[in-house]
Amino acid sequence: MHVPAADLPIHTNQPVQTTSTDQIPLRTDVLFTNHKGEVKERVRKRKTKALEKLRPALLRTLHPGETVLYITEARSPLTILEQLTAAWWTAMLAATAIVITNKRILFFPVKHNGTWRESVRAVHWGDLEEVKAKGLLIKNVAFRFKSGAKSTYTNFNHGDGKKLAAIASVLLPSAAGEQTATPGFVQLCPDCRTALTAGQYSCPACNLIFKNEQTMVLRSIFLPGGGYFYTGHWLIAVLPAVIEGILVIDILVLLAGLGSPVTRRVVFGQLVVLGIFWGLETAITILHCRRYVRDFIPDKRDPTRVPQDLAAHVRR
Repeated sequence: MHVPAADLPIHTNQPVQTTSTDQIPLRTDVLFTNHKGEVKERVRKRKTKALEKLRPALLRTLHPGETVLYITEARSPLTILEQLTAAWWTAMLAATAIVITNKRILFFPVKHNGTWRESVRAVHWGDLEEVKAKGLLIKNVAFRFKSGAKSTYTNFNHGDGKKLAAIASVLLPSAAGEQTATPGFVQLCPDCRTALTAGQYSCPACNLIFKNEQTMVLRSIFLPGGGYFYTGHWLIAVLPAVIEGILVIDILVLLAGLGSPVTRRVVFGQLVVLGIFWGLETAITILHCRRYVRDFIPDKRDPTRVPQDLAAHVRR
């Protein structure tokens, strides 16, 4: 299997510069330059800040000999239904930090402040057929796999989208013979980097337990905003919790007012309307939270599970 070298030249106008920051191998000639290979102070500041926030993720995830080339922010693919129902919190629903290395592209779901949600998926360069940036002011980047599948991440910074395409134009030919046995996106355990299986919410290697769909659905049905609280999206949970709480109170008031047959018919009609509204609100919560759960979020994670030397495998 041929993996692109960590010192593979990316920009013809920049000499290769490899260094290590906080035990993370970096290519500063790529990380701190724009898509033309020009050193820009604003780029350096943005990428340094992003690197600091992702340090815990990278120390756990990087393989020996793997070097960080670039970091960017984007949104993971959303279905049409998710886009129509997410409203103002679309950015939080799909916020993703993308790390480009010489071996893989790593996708880290992040919180609104850019910190890691302890979930990671990866794709090897050898499994990709094409990486193409589209759009004028805001770039979308389409990843086309050798299997024929395609996935588009959206809302890249204009320069970052072009930068990713520029890096891909160099690494894809170099990784042509690197196709893996499981082509495409692979979800990884944040503790031991073992590949996870969709629908199985525990790591087969280290037994780390993840939040699961059944618990999420039950909490979404029986607790106002319960699905969002379960997945750790407290800011998003507030509005649904208030709305669902008001609906519950209204239903209880109507039930308490049952009296004559005429009153019961009126109340029954109102209950049906409230029930439909509550059902739609709950269904939307489940739709959104299913996305979060399928990102494999650790459940009640024990901090002692983290190896004392997170960077041991990076230094080897």
